[in-house]
Amino acid sequence: MMKDFLPEEERATRVVSAVRAVSEQLGRSMAQVALAWLRYRPVPVIPIIGARKVSQLQDNLASLDLELSGEQLKRLDEASRVDLGFPYSIYSKGFAAAIRYGGMRDRLLV
Repeated sequence: MMKDFLPEEERATRVVSAVRAVSEQLGRSMAQVALAWLRYRPVPVIPIIGARKVSQLQDNLASLDLELSGEQLKRLDEASRVDLGFPYSIYSKGFAAAIRYGGMRDRLLV
């Protein structure tokens, strides 16, 4: 039963590694990178900051001054990408994409 959770554990490991790499590159904390990354999401995200110490709050607020490059955002987004699996993966195959709209995709999409 635990095997079903391994993909999520692997994804979490990838995300943490990417956040750590960007944080080391910028010389900023992982929390700052993660919070700054949320500002670039296409859907607005309002993080709940759970700081227990003033130093943690100050560290979190410092993320507002952090700008991430396109390369850094791409690295973080790729690390966090969710594999949708079946049936979504079937549409990446050429034959399925060709018949998805009854062979009329070019005529239907404007």
